[in-house]
Amino acid sequence: MRKNIWLGIFSIGFCLSLSCTALSAEKLRVVFPIMGIALSPSWVAVEKGMWRKNALDVELILLTGGGRVVPALVSGSAQVLLAADTGVIMAIHQGMDLVRLGVTTNSLPSSLFTVPDIQSVRDLKGKVLGVSRGRDASYVRLTKLLRDHGVNSSDEVKFLTIGEGQAARVSALKARVIHGTVLSPPFDMAATKEGLKMLAKLDIPTTGGTITTTATFLKGNRSILINFLKGYMEGVHFLLRNKDESMKVLSKYLRNPDMITMGYFYEQVSQRVERGLRPNAESVRFVNDLVAMDDPKAKRLAEKDYWDLSLIEEIQQSGFIDRLYKE
Repeated sequence: MRKNIWLGIFSIGFCLSLSCTALSAEKLRVVFPIMGIALSPSWVAVEKGMWRKNALDVELILLTGGGRVVPALVSGSAQVLLAADTGVIMAIHQGMDLVRLGVTTNSLPSSLFTVPDIQSVRDLKGKVLGVSRGRDASYVRLTKLLRDHGVNSSDEVKFLTIGEGQAARVSALKARVIHGTVLSPPFDMAATKEGLKMLAKLDIPTTGGTITTTATFLKGNRSILINFLKGYMEGVHFLLRNKDESMKVLSKYLRNPDMITMGYFYEQVSQRVERGLRPNAESVRFVNDLVAMDDPKAKRLAEKDYWDLSLIEEIQQSGFIDRLYKE
């Protein structure tokens, strides 16, 4: 009888503890613009409860196109933004109090796909190219590729905004509504299967999945953001150590049951993800230079401007990352 009483007390206490943890979890709204490689560790972190372990209730919100996510962050509708690197820099130049805390990757693969009769980048003169909303990384890389081949992106091609993600651009290309577009994994594989032509492969040093917040939110919520970064690092760790489980998560978010495709996507992620979320100077400089093509003020940006890496440095110095990978 006494044993049952103690078991009952323990059970009640345990349940109360779980309830308190749930009630005390800080709510964070996190926006991202694309279903891409540099965002995938966040899906794993949510699905495997990494942020919940760190007393956070994180809601991931997809707002397709880089032009929508920055306003959501600036307005306070969201507290954290993943990706939209070029949009963030442009917003900073417009006086927004944004600060970058880390990155998911320091390189991103993408490819220029075209209709079959396009033989070279110069053949795109006078053609229609599909882009997402806003001047995101794929748009900037596309305009640079055009300029590198003597095509003026301002008046020698027409850009058509297709706002429903990369899958919609694949469909538009197949239907010849557009003549070319930039795609990243796994949509490049889908385009190849549809018989579309890969005209150029781009694998360049560039920050991906940059973690951005406002300076105001950082000032009042440093501990919350440290917990967010820890949970994200744990998501990265789980992804690297648990391929099969991670591929199931990727399949769920990408709505693609093809495990061959998901295996290809996983390999691209695992080769690039940064365990410590630290940007490298070359990747930061590349993005700054791309933005400078349209915004000359970006030429004055140093690699360390508008970054606050003190949070990931604090986490690293605590031994958190070393302990994580020793498990």
